[in-house]
Amino acid sequence: MLPMLARRLFHLQELALGRPSFRILADLLESERWPRERIRQLQLERLRDIVRQAYEQTPYWREIMDRQGFAPADIRSLNDLGRFPLLEKNTLRERREDMVWRGEGKRVQLVRTSGSTNEALQFYTSSTREAHINAARMRGHEWVGVRRGEKELYYWGSPVELSKQDRVKRARDWLINDGLTNGFEVTPERLKKNFADWLAWRPKCIFGYPSTFVLTVTMARSLGLDLRELRKGGLEVIITTSEMLSAVDRKLIAEGFGVPVRDSYGLREAGLIGHECDQGTMHCMDEQILLETIDPQTLAPTDGEGELVVTNLVGPAFPVIRYRTGDIVTLSKEPCACGRNLSSIHISGGRAVEFVVTREGKWVVGYSFIYIARSVEGIVKFQVVQENIGEICIRLVVDDRFPADGGEQVRKKAAQRLGGDDEIRVEIVDDIAPAPSGKYRPVISKVAEELFAKRAF
Repeated sequence: MLPMLARRLFHLQELALGRPSFRILADLLESERWPRERIRQLQLERLRDIVRQAYEQTPYWREIMDRQGFAPADIRSLNDLGRFPLLEKNTLRERREDMVWRGEGKRVQLVRTSGSTNEALQFYTSSTREAHINAARMRGHEWVGVRRGEKELYYWGSPVELSKQDRVKRARDWLINDGLTNGFEVTPERLKKNFADWLAWRPKCIFGYPSTFVLTVTMARSLGLDLRELRKGGLEVIITTSEMLSAVDRKLIAEGFGVPVRDSYGLREAGLIGHECDQGTMHCMDEQILLETIDPQTLAPTDGEGELVVTNLVGPAFPVIRYRTGDIVTLSKEPCACGRNLSSIHISGGRAVEFVVTREGKWVVGYSFIYIARSVEGIVKFQVVQENIGEICIRLVVDDRFPADGGEQVRKKAAQRLGGDDEIRVEIVDDIAPAPSGKYRPVISKVAEELFAKRAF
């Protein structure tokens, strides 16, 4: 599809869903070059609006403000955000129904997020909130030279079976120049076919998980495939998301594809937080969020590295105020050569996933198990452990919503995802402890670690 026509069709789709994404995008492209003081004034205006709406429309936030002894009119500066207590994941989970404003606008609906720890978070979103997220993402892509309507390939999850609805979605994606390649299951034969498809489709951008890109580059080299050939068809950038992108992995991916790698960072429950520009600075979406850092032990504010705390300024259907993310970051207001006056963020500790390897030789990314865990009620945490080829153990921490046949549901879904005849055990455990480093590992596979070290694909 011609890029301008694809862009127009996407615009019409957004309007049909009640999402003025392109109007918001135009505003963002202007405000990113405002003086810092003007951006802070916008943040204050939006903070006051979200606090007022939260007080008037949601029992939880009214209770909080009454208990703390202040009213929306008392928010006179950004420093007054500190009047609110920190919002914990457990509180969001337990008081969710008291936090929603169901009459906010179009398409107020319950969605689920898990991240790599699958802490079973469900929250409400709306057309208003999704329009701001879509606009922020489009702006981030424009920073690295990709306008909506140009060919973008999403290299991540893909349905196991092609249903009628999937076919409708694929037809729609074709019309708006969105491509999809299954990044959940990578084998040498599939990679050969994917590479041929990519050469034919000629994407300008490929978007996906760092771990999948690292595996793809390493496997391609072992197969004699030169991914740099994609540049001849117009590939200009790789955009990563959802996992930690180390300097080593960034270099490997960039060398493998022959194009720059730009990272993005967000939380489903909090919104898009940052996106790298063409100078490699991860700018924050200052018009949409307020960011703080705290010491994760003492909870005191920090000036340097600390745990990220997020306030969403544009999601009135489900106000998220001073939400603890668990991710370790450093915030900065240092100017960037790109000329944008947005603050920036450096992710120094957060999420990572690994692979398991099936008896048939498929490398299955850990995010595929996250989607399995999302589909069964009552799963609070999960972890997949693989000691031997052809065998995996799925450990689950569950609550009272977990159905009697939940373990069997998980086992069947995992078997469907893996294919073949791998042995799958499901264990219900009291808790899943983090690694000695303090980082939670959703997938631990000695098999994958050994095979990757040997480049044995």
